[in-house]
Amino acid sequence: MNTLHLDSTKRVGRDNGYVVLHELHEDAEGEYGELDVPLELNENKRTGSNFGAYFNVVCVIAGTGTLQIPFALQQAGWLGIILIFLGAAVATYTGILLIKCLYYKGGDRLDGFPAIGEAAFGKFGRMLVNVFYYSILVGGACVYLVLSGINIDQIASARGSTISLTTWIAIAALIIWVPFVACKSLKEVAILAIFGAVATGIVVVVTVVVGLEDLHQPKSAPITHNILVISNIPIALGSIGFSFGGNVIYPHVEETMKNPRAWPKVIIAAMSTCCAMYIIIGIVGYRVYGNTTVSPILLNLPTGFATTLATILITLHVIVAAPIYLTSCALELETILKIDRKYHTARNEFLLRFVLRTAMMIVLIAVGMTVPFVDDLMSLIGALATCMVLFILPIVFYWKLFGFKVMGKLETAWCVFIILFGIIGCVFGTLAAFRKLMEDFAAHS
Repeated sequence: MNTLHLDSTKRVGRDNGYVVLHELHEDAEGEYGELDVPLELNENKRTGSNFGAYFNVVCVIAGTGTLQIPFALQQAGWLGIILIFLGAAVATYTGILLIKCLYYKGGDRLDGFPAIGEAAFGKFGRMLVNVFYYSILVGGACVYLVLSGINIDQIASARGSTISLTTWIAIAALIIWVPFVACKSLKEVAILAIFGAVATGIVVVVTVVVGLEDLHQPKSAPITHNILVISNIPIALGSIGFSFGGNVIYPHVEETMKNPRAWPKVIIAAMSTCCAMYIIIGIVGYRVYGNTTVSPILLNLPTGFATTLATILITLHVIVAAPIYLTSCALELETILKIDRKYHTARNEFLLRFVLRTAMMIVLIAVGMTVPFVDDLMSLIGALATCMVLFILPIVFYWKLFGFKVMGKLETAWCVFIILFGIIGCVFGTLAAFRKLMEDFAAHS
């Protein structure tokens, strides 16, 4: 560790990619011991807890991923379970590398993912990140919006409603708009994230119980399973990549943490939770419905109170998770447009933020009403953008900012494997997902 001595009681050091302030405390015998404290500990924006950060990550990642994973296994076969574990491991590793990149300059923390790209490769790096970054943030929020509209329409139609799907999507967007405009940062939406994470856990339990009860019920056609479908691996990788693709919000989540050095523990706990839920619901869903498994898995379940409850809960989950995606996107845009108290009064800042975020919702509604194929959209976003942001860019940026020599041979080989895996998923998965989306558009027309 390199250390700069400030005085007899404090010194600044760099530890494993993080910049920390070491405060020396005198004990009863006159000896001094180090207590690591983040440099930005006392900043007003760093008041969020580790639990709040954990729930923010779980809420964003687990919602649609939980409903998509059984379909991903239907695409890849039983060995797709390996992809789930691999996705969790990669997401955890690159999530840690990404946050380390924020502190590569020492005490000056970068603003976010696009700033990392610019630090590594100049304006081209920022532009490259922005293309994928905003695709995931806006696309992820769009997926959540469409899914909530589909779920509400399913519940309402079962009770005789004649309201169209597009109308329900617009209503869901109006509900999402309220916390999106009212909450300025991710710290303020943490309470929504807690509810979303708990709701997802309940949905997993309900889906597993109802699915197992349906296991031995007569089916209209024989249920088949595959061990491995090699041709579908790329598109399944895209689906799984989307299910773990939270990298775009990590800088904003970490920015709110009172103890940012706890980030590795937070991301490990969050990914472990998501992986456990994915494995459970994936195995049960694919075992029960096999080749007939669809996305979202709730459409496979028999109608009844439990299924309706699960649909309501996951709908509430995606409605509260969408503002997290949108807030991350809005924070980046507000930084670019200088919508901040540094440049405006509190009143003008709120009005500008209100106009910008309302305009974002209008665009989201337009896209959501035009692209109702949620499973295809998730696969396309996952393959094209998430594979880049999750598998490739964090490693490439880390190497550029810190150099190859900071890693051992084994870790370097692991990184090369991740990049190659990401390239395969990105190229072949994008082609397959785009082709499937065009087929569904043609059939819908």
